[in-house]
Amino acid sequence: MLRDLVVHLEGDGGDEIRLSYAEQICTDFQAHLTGIFLNISHIPTSAGYAGFGAADVLAQYNNASIKAGDKAMKALEEHFKQLVSIPHELRRYDVLLAEAASVLCFQVRTSDLLVTTRPYGTADHFPELVEWSIFGSGRGVLLAPPQIRAKKDGFDTIMVCWRDTKEASRAVSQAMPFLQRSKKVVVAMVDEEGAPEQFGQEPGADISRHLSRHNCNVELRHLTGWGSVSDALLNEAEKSGAGMIVMGSYGHSRIRQWVLGGVTRDVMSKALIPILTAH
Repeated sequence: MLRDLVVHLEGDGGDEIRLSYAEQICTDFQAHLTGIFLNISHIPTSAGYAGFGAADVLAQYNNASIKAGDKAMKALEEHFKQLVSIPHELRRYDVLLAEAASVLCFQVRTSDLLVTTRPYGTADHFPELVEWSIFGSGRGVLLAPPQIRAKKDGFDTIMVCWRDTKEASRAVSQAMPFLQRSKKVVVAMVDEEGAPEQFGQEPGADISRHLSRHNCNVELRHLTGWGSVSDALLNEAEKSGAGMIVMGSYGHSRIRQWVLGGVTRDVMSKALIPILTAH
């Protein structure tokens, strides 16, 4: 059961969208909401070349960041005061970008779920912060689409993007409270060319049976004839009327451990519904 939720706040226009999802989930599950406001200082690279004046330059930028954070915090405090039916708290951290990921992951590890904005296809300034939270928090992360507020009963139909991998398995485990509350779970598998059936069973039968044992109403869909896996999944999500996508996150370890790769990145760049992911 989901009882403890963290929402990532930045003091910008995206907070309203993130909060709409966090508040809807907390209402559905009677969960506690913790708002983590990361007031990130924007230190320009040029400050490092200011010689003896570098300290003054850095102080000016730090003071400006603190003042901006004070204004944003006041607005957030007013918003949280209105949450009379949701147990809540609001925490503020004034940090540099290099520190932000560690602070956020530390908070999320003692919760059930993080709500933030998807890292790609948005005006988000810090996609690496979201990437780090996926790979470093050890928890499920719900990625809200930009400029699209949560809808009541929006999670009635959920699409699970299934592959026989530990990442997909972990995503399903983290999403189980939502899956059990849903009216329908669509298990979508993209039949890649030449993919063999194993052990004489239909691919996807085991995960469908597993979800059924958790009282989920499951429909298994094999998506064939697509040249792009991400296009196949996004099309099926729209076709099935899904209000959430559940999928594992995969990384390009040859570049950087926290860079999301291929299909994961493409779906996260285009989806118009929230994605619950885990690594």
